[in-house]
Amino acid sequence: MTGKDFEFLITPGDLEIKREDFDNLMTPDSLTWTKVSKNNRTYYQVGKDEFSYSTEKSGIQMSFNYTITFEKARQIVEEVSTKLSQYTGKEIDVLVVSIDINA
Repeated sequence: MTGKDFEFLITPGDLEIKREDFDNLMTPDSLTWTKVSKNNRTYYQVGKDEFSYSTEKSGIQMSFNYTITFEKARQIVEEVSTKLSQYTGKEIDVLVVSIDINA
């Protein structure tokens, strides 16, 4: 399974993250990352892979490039969810959302 097959939804939807804390909270500590802006969106690049966020009513959606492995993406989101839990004091749930690009 690769990034074309899934996204993550980080819940709950009422997480409050200060703008100045966002980059450090929403990126992994174990992997080197770079913040990149393109097409009026912010992406975080980790090696040859990248991910981005969008805020939804139900939570924060995390999307990946099509070739990232599920294992690498899971490592990133697990680190992010741990940091969010410590930051907010809330229990963080991560849902895997399957994507059917043929639908």
